[in-house]
Amino acid sequence: MIKPKFWKRIKAQSEMIFQSTFLKRMSQLERYEFLQLCHRRRFKAGEFVYHQGDPGTGFYMIEQGAVELLYQEEQTENAVQLTVLHAPECFGAFSVDYLVKRKASARCTTDTILYGFFISDYQTLGKRHPRIALRFLETLNVFATRQLDLVMSRMSQIDDETAGPETYALLFETYDIPSEESAKEKIS
Repeated sequence: MIKPKFWKRIKAQSEMIFQSTFLKRMSQLERYEFLQLCHRRRFKAGEFVYHQGDPGTGFYMIEQGAVELLYQEEQTENAVQLTVLHAPECFGAFSVDYLVKRKASARCTTDTILYGFFISDYQTLGKRHPRIALRFLETLNVFATRQLDLVMSRMSQIDDETAGPETYALLFETYDIPSEESAKEKIS
């Protein structure tokens, strides 16, 4: 007999497959194969997923809970909250293909369940399913281009004193992406 806990996990994974903005460019089968390489981890409220300055080794998708991204300048003690992310959002994906240090810290604001996808997982995906690995990179490039456009737009709207390193950190750690429909409207 299948346990209810197993069904709950399958339901949560299915919701991730169908709702994730990052995975939406992949077919359902590609999403499923991708998630099979992800590592499901639980974090307690207040626990850090990673710290600013750590080597970027992978990205995370939120199944349940919330994660805040914090930026702290070197000479200060107070961290600035950049944003709070909720399921099914993701963060930190630039570190899968590019060796960059974390530009912000990620801390869980609630008990949280995350799926981690790391550089070694990407290498395995490339060997097992090259087409899915290529689709992943295509998706990453689309998000990177949109994110860069969004950050450049934000920076042009604020003065030089306000545009600081936290804007740069937000670029590398999140995907605050407008929908494709609103991006098309902006072009028109």
